[in-house]
Amino acid sequence: MNKLFTYLAVSACLLSCKTSYGPVTVSPSVYNINADTGALPQVPGNGEGTTSESVDEVAGLIAPYKAQLDAKMNRVLAEIVTPLKKGSPESNLGNWMADIMQVAATEYYPDHPIAFAATNSGGLRVSEIGAGPLIVSEIYELMPFDNKLVVLPLTGVQVKEFINHIANSGGWPVSDELRVNRSGGKLNVKIKGRALDPAATYYVATIDYVANGGSNSSMLKGIPQIETGYFLRDVLIDFAGRSTAPIDVKSTGERMKL
Repeated sequence: MNKLFTYLAVSACLLSCKTSYGPVTVSPSVYNINADTGALPQVPGNGEGTTSESVDEVAGLIAPYKAQLDAKMNRVLAEIVTPLKKGSPESNLGNWMADIMQVAATEYYPDHPIAFAATNSGGLRVSEIGAGPLIVSEIYELMPFDNKLVVLPLTGVQVKEFINHIANSGGWPVSDELRVNRSGGKLNVKIKGRALDPAATYYVATIDYVANGGSNSSMLKGIPQIETGYFLRDVLIDFAGRSTAPIDVKSTGERMKL
């Protein structure tokens, strides 16, 4: 009985784990279960209820989907030289992610100069991706949520408030274009080598969760979002797969000196 439910659960997962850049509609088969007795449904063609033969039948139905999922999730994207580790205020895992966000947003919106990219530390759901082949399933473990990459037009004043929040949170993953240095209790901010201009407009790449005020980013809530339509998870898979050389990311501590 438990084995049958396991197969059904895997089947549902297989139908829902396809990469999507927009809303997904799934129409699964419905199996009615007796609410009073909890009895399993009869499998068509078997008048004796659920048996080992019916379990084998379900397993046979699921097998091709399992093979597809295994092939997808075990696909090698690149080779990692130095383990990617999560940490604050800066880490090579965070640097790698934020830099991909920067490059991707710049590619998607060439007419909007992306000042920098940032994402919340809590969104990284693994502490380390080890050296060796980087496979798709590791990106799913890193980013299990359907957070989308977005771009926000921010004034210099709003950027300063956002960076203050990042610094007070202990540091978040930020791209190489940003430099934050705390000295004497004051934050010095440079974007692409230039001091922050309160009167300027900056296009900042982040995820919709943060843009909607998540991780206490209330200063961003309500600001119009330029949507890319891509899940960050899929962006990471795409750009990691484009790597022409092994991934070897360093953390120098230069981005967030807190």
